[in-house]
Amino acid sequence: MKFSVRKMLAAAAVFVLASCGSYNVSTIKEIADLPLKSTAVPSWGEQYAPLRAHAKYLMYGARTKKEQAERVGDYYYVRWYDASPTSPTKLVMRYTQALTASKELSRTIEMNEPREKAGNQLTKFFFAGKDRRHRGDILSWRIELYVDGKLTDAKQSYLWQDPVK
Repeated sequence: MKFSVRKMLAAAAVFVLASCGSYNVSTIKEIADLPLKSTAVPSWGEQYAPLRAHAKYLMYGARTKKEQAERVGDYYYVRWYDASPTSPTKLVMRYTQALTASKELSRTIEMNEPREKAGNQLTKFFFAGKDRRHRGDILSWRIELYVDGKLTDAKQSYLWQDPVK
């Protein structure tokens, strides 16, 4: 995977222009899946700079090999627009992991207190440490956004399959 400075600047410009629009309803804007598969910091070179920065951010403060090994895992950053900051909101991540025999698991982050104002929000889902060691890597996922108990938006990985009913 090669990154050039020109391509990175073009992508950043598109990102800034796209984020200027406003939304009428709460919606998931984007999901960044940034796995950390090793305690080793990625190679030098401009094409690895974003990966290296993320690895250093995650490893900050981990002094021993054991602490560093506990931080290896799958990290998901969900950027979403909050159009109803006074309403109870929750993000639900349904997922499967490599060692769970395709069993669907889920994690929920609830925001019952009013937020300051409508606007962009960032929510994180982390799968590291003992949980990841016992269940393996995340294979597929679906993230759902609920406002006042109603599903307003959902995004999923291309491997996600809804359970057969």
